[in-house]
Amino acid sequence: MNELLQEFNRAGIRYLLVGGQAMRLTGMPRFSMDWDFFIPPRDGENFARLNRLLEAELDMPLIPLGPGGENFIQTYQTRWGVIQFHLGLPGVPRFDEAERCAVLRNTEDGTSVRCLSGIHLLASKQAANRPQDQADIEFLMELQRLGKLA
Repeated sequence: MNELLQEFNRAGIRYLLVGGQAMRLTGMPRFSMDWDFFIPPRDGENFARLNRLLEAELDMPLIPLGPGGENFIQTYQTRWGVIQFHLGLPGVPRFDEAERCAVLRNTEDGTSVRCLSGIHLLASKQAANRPQDQADIEFLMELQRLGKLA
């Protein structure tokens, strides 16, 4: 996945890592098989860059958010594993605001990744409130209590 993240960074892709992989990079011992990316829902140039970059991997091109919320989550099986592109997240402001608050984290191999901020990650987990989010919420709330939630 480091290869894909490096390609995103080189191509100037606007993205924020979210979900289980973002939790893992925040310090939560967590296993997640997919990679979830929050992307701006109607940034045509970003969609064009993503589609050019991933052309050989995607069976269908990524498309912007539809007027009725269509295409909200787009899932692809790639050589890097399952990748999901989220065009919105529960509990999180619009992409532009979330992007301004983003934090840079590093993978184990040192690749720089733009991640959803800890505060927005917590808000997203609380808004979704799925059973699998409960441990993540507790972890993030403890970091917040300790003043370590970035």
